[in-house]
Amino acid sequence: MARSRKDGDSRAISETDRPPATTEAPSSKATSSIPEALVWITLIILFAFSLVTLYYPVVRVFYRYEINYNEGWNVYVTQAAMQHRALYPAKGTSLPTVSYPILSFYLVGYASHFIGDYLLTGRLISLGTFLLSCVLVGLIVKKLTGGWRPAVFGSLYCLGLFCSRMPNYVGMDDPQMLAHAFFLLGLWLYLLAPPSTLRIAGITALFIAGGDIKHNLLPVPIAVLFDLLTTSLSKAVRFLVLGALLLALAVSVNMLVGGPSFFSRVVASRPYSFEQLRTMFFVFYSPLGMPLAVSTFWSIWQFRNRQARVICLYFFSSLLIGTAFAGGLGVNANTFFDNLFAISIIMAACLDSLWKAPIPSLGKGGRWRFLVPVLLYSTVVMEYVPRGATMPKFLSELPVRQKLFDQEVSFLAAQPGSAICESLIMCYYAGKPYTLNPLGVANNARVGKVSSRLVKQITGKMFGAIQLHNPVTPRGNSYFPNAVLDAIDQSYVEALKGPDCHIYIPRVEPRGP
Repeated sequence: MARSRKDGDSRAISETDRPPATTEAPSSKATSSIPEALVWITLIILFAFSLVTLYYPVVRVFYRYEINYNEGWNVYVTQAAMQHRALYPAKGTSLPTVSYPILSFYLVGYASHFIGDYLLTGRLISLGTFLLSCVLVGLIVKKLTGGWRPAVFGSLYCLGLFCSRMPNYVGMDDPQMLAHAFFLLGLWLYLLAPPSTLRIAGITALFIAGGDIKHNLLPVPIAVLFDLLTTSLSKAVRFLVLGALLLALAVSVNMLVGGPSFFSRVVASRPYSFEQLRTMFFVFYSPLGMPLAVSTFWSIWQFRNRQARVICLYFFSSLLIGTAFAGGLGVNANTFFDNLFAISIIMAACLDSLWKAPIPSLGKGGRWRFLVPVLLYSTVVMEYVPRGATMPKFLSELPVRQKLFDQEVSFLAAQPGSAICESLIMCYYAGKPYTLNPLGVANNARVGKVSSRLVKQITGKMFGAIQLHNPVTPRGNSYFPNAVLDAIDQSYVEALKGPDCHIYIPRVEPRGP
């Protein structure tokens, strides 16, 4: 059977070219009313379970103590942007030092006029765009399979996977989820219809907007580029040319608004560790062996399928790029988020294939079809249940932690002068100016660089207060190296002690006779 168009650019493919994963099953006894009802009941149950995994992150959004260290940094940068300070100055170092493009900070800053708080605004935007990304995963699956049942499963799997595997990133004030929504929207539009020049321009604009939020999320654009190269060189060239023009425009705007050293800041190299890469990869994927193996097999099997190829490319590029970035100093598990989105899409496509396959074990009339999504979703259940068992305790601790946080902020605010905080959000709410990046100090210490200037400032009692997560002695985990902790122990005394907050103030030397 001939293709519907004579070139390879068409999204439509013939029935002989389309594998079972991308076709609608014909009406038969295998889709009788009883199994169909059971399938939808099963999906409703999985939906309820996914909502359970989401409950704690949603409640936590409205408590202002930090979820992650990055939240305080994002709030300070947003404040600097709203004060129209140069984020990438030509000389000297901006405080805070900014290594991301500007768009997310201005979006959060202007949106906060309606909400009233940078932290809450950033969290709500992150949460909302995460939920939008889950919906986009479902829409991508709908386009691949033609069915709403696998599409719903894809969205639910994505929601449950993130909330069970990486709950601290759900509803956290961080620009990455906002950026993912732009890239996934572009991927959906790419699958939706043949890529005309106008559509390519729109998709490219979405990718550049996403890159202007988080510049290293490369897997989707790379997947689209390679997919275009397999079908139409001219369209691939158009994609590259439009991308280059819009990228140049975005860089120019960042330099005009943020300062001339934008490019050198966002592409600054990091110390690299293959040992960290190995550790991060195995720690992150060890609970995800089944979905990773299934996704790898599906991507190899479907690579010759014209419509599914871009998803195969997305899976492999996200896996390889995420793994490569994992060795960079200061990189966290969010480097694998693109791969989690790709896995969610693929698991739903596999569900559709299994439903349509003539497998005897599914029973006469497909009466056991409702168990297939349960099997595929089992990874989410096994990952969440140990944490979910302690969730009532975590929920009951939220107001207690908030009360302690408010007391610590009040004490810190009462201390004169500037302060150093391992919890930057605590310094922010105490009204203290940004002084240094503790994570940057830690990263420098890991490569043998200890700030002698910081040690001198501490021994000189230049700060009115220093907040640490753990006491100076005995030594616990800290962003600061021993030389800095020794200086704090020598020149400061602990004035407030909490479960995970220790505030030190300058030691007052006894007067002589």
